[in-house]
Amino acid sequence: MLEAHRGKGLSKRLLQEILAHEELQGLRRFLLATKDAHGLYAQFGFKELANPSRMMEKWNVNAYNPAP
Repeated sequence: MLEAHRGKGLSKRLLQEILAHEELQGLRRFLLATKDAHGLYAQFGFKELANPSRMMEKWNVNAYNPAP
């Protein structure tokens, strides 16, 4: 997030809207990735993975910076 927008509650508002969205009700699981906002997401009920050994990823670190 841009520094000029920090502290205005925008992330909280966005999460409230996403989690309350009618078409998302009844989902079994929400997943997200964060570098440093664990405390924010914990306020909305997010926790560390119950079974991290079940998760896998395929990550292309250069997806947005293709080689010349």
